[in-house]
Amino acid sequence: MAPSLAERLRRRIRREGPISFADFMEAALYDPEEGYYSGGAAIGEGGDFVTSPAISPAFARTIARVFATDAEDLFRWPGRPSRPSLVPEGEAEVLDFVEVGAGEGSFLADFAEALRRESPSVAERTRLLAIERGRAGRERLAGRGIEVFPELSEGSVRGWIFANELYDALPVARLRGSEAGLEELRVGLDDDRLTWTAVAAPREWKDHLARFGVSLEPGQIAEVCPGAAELHRRLARALSYGRLVLFDYGHRARTLYHPLARRGGTLAVHRAGRRGGDPLDRIGEQDLTAHVNWDELLAVGEQEGLRSEGPIRQGRFLTGAGIFDFAGSEAEKWRIYRLVDPGGMGEEISVLVQSRGMRPVGGSGDRKVPR
Repeated sequence: MAPSLAERLRRRIRREGPISFADFMEAALYDPEEGYYSGGAAIGEGGDFVTSPAISPAFARTIARVFATDAEDLFRWPGRPSRPSLVPEGEAEVLDFVEVGAGEGSFLADFAEALRRESPSVAERTRLLAIERGRAGRERLAGRGIEVFPELSEGSVRGWIFANELYDALPVARLRGSEAGLEELRVGLDDDRLTWTAVAAPREWKDHLARFGVSLEPGQIAEVCPGAAELHRRLARALSYGRLVLFDYGHRARTLYHPLARRGGTLAVHRAGRRGGDPLDRIGEQDLTAHVNWDELLAVGEQEGLRSEGPIRQGRFLTGAGIFDFAGSEAEKWRIYRLVDPGGMGEEISVLVQSRGMRPVGGSGDRKVPR
């Protein structure tokens, strides 16, 4: 019998010594056989955690409306270069709507239906594409007839690249301030039990925090994401014309690393609808997340020539886009309220829009949705 994921991690630690929590989190979430997302994450009401698309179909309908209002600009873009991979030779020109971290495709299915209602002409010329690492998700997406790409080539997307709670699921390293200097909290072993082990932090993490003017106080814990900038740069370069639209839990650096606001960092465990627990326990059976440093993504996108709007709170974005127009009943109105609630997701989740060649979201206010 093959060793379990937990045993494989223990063997690695015995062989190499304490490992970065980023490596532990990568395995716990994305191991091909036993990772949390490989087997199909329990997302939605009654699952380990709930996301905005799972709360109300009005979320997808609102995103479809904003996308449809962009169609006028997206279709008439003059002088566009040829796109290297997504439009086969001789095929009619289409717009792309790419979801990165698409899971099992529930949002994309809701979005497609909403776009058909909102603007049939745009829906007919929009290609749905997905990027998804989890094995179960890829299989379900294929079953829904949604094209799954391993990655996006440079300049290949004209339309939107969209992600909901993608970056907060990327592996993070954990750091702690001390009188002796910055420490990294690694994962080690104590009598075969996984435990936190402090070591001197590599220079790269000191330099990373310094770029944002951050210095951790003694005892203060924080997370940094090794892969966020690289991923964001790839997505920005894939966008030839259109928008990169991100919904996620995150803060600007000055807030994310404030010693009073989040002294213990933002690493969170989600299981069976509850938040809390030991992140080193139940490997592959529970969700692990940490908040996004928006300043890092802002800087990378702008270095790649994108123009930024936000981040703004989800509640403000969705309300401004008219989400309550889709409240067909009192019950639906309350589900929508959960998405914009200033005491909940409406304030906790932010939206970052970065665009290439586009007017600001909503444009001049005089554009209508194409039918």
